Amino acid sequence: MMRMSIRFGGIMLLGLMLVACGGNQPQTVGELPTVASLPTLTATLPISETPTVTASPSATDTITPTATVLVSNTPSVTPSATITDTPTPTVTNTPLPSNTPFPTADNEGLLALLQMAAVATVLPANLIPAAAPTVPGAVVGATVPPVVPTCSTAPSGGFAAVYNSDPSLAAQLGCPLGIVSFATAAQTYQTGQMIWMAGPPQAIYALFGSGQFTRYDDTFNAATDPSSGGETPPSGLIEPVRGFGKVWRTFAEVRAMGWATSDEAGGQSTEQIFERGQMVYLPERGMIFVLITNNGGLNGGWRAVTGSY
Repeated sequence: MMRMSIRFGGIMLLGLMLVACGGNQPQTVGELPTVASLPTLTATLPISETPTVTASPSATDTITPTATVLVSNTPSVTPSATITDTPTPTVTNTPLPSNTPFPTADNEGLLALLQMAAVATVLPANLIPAAAPTVPGAVVGATVPPVVPTCSTAPSGGFAAVYNSDPSLAAQLGCPLGIVSFATAAQTYQTGQMIWMAGPPQAIYALFGSGQFTRYDDTFNAATDPSSGGETPPSGLIEPVRGFGKVWRTFAEVRAMGWATSDEAGGQSTEQIFERGQMVYLPERGMIFVLITNNGGLNGGWRAVTGSY
């Protein structure tokens, strides 16, 4: 491109010089020579050789294929097994042949279950009915294991002979606590006895023929309560009066003991108090009464032993 420009500029300069030289000469009219057509200049660009770049082989990276996880928004649900309602088998009770005993193994299994239930079932304390303690030979009720307690002191006087003669009785009474003395009165009935103890507090004990006893408060007031009910007992029997009579008329279970068979007999008694009961010597009767108390002393079991303090 540069050469073409220089060559074209030279031709133009030559033309201008020719014109300048012929400006002062007379003009001769004539035909202009035919202008030869200039060859068409074609610019030829220099060709630069482009070096061929040979790529050096680079280290081939080892490509570890990566697992492509396709996440589908549409969950694939695998149909579950078809639920088939299983019909409940019909149990047909087939009567056992007559005089056919149950297998021994079944009886043993049933007994084992019953024993497990008896040991494992624990009722709350407020649901367990209070049971009267058992006095050997007379009382029906719960039995205390006959384990003789180890006590720091021994019962006094004749009470010790009764206490030591029967380990089961000693286990029910527990250890002795003390000795007291108070006025008492006693009366026998057709099927029981009643004992009045001055206390305090004053109380009447109804000793039933079943071997059980119940304690009642002595609320008799000579100023307001009648001495008797004015009843006529059968021949040879006596109507209870005063405190005994009031309890006898008020409580049906006491009235059920029947009429009195003796008059009241009073005296000064000695009592040995135990952890779970008491022994009372009634000199008017010549006997020691053993009371195994329950439910705070309101009831329990009793027995009578001939003896003295």
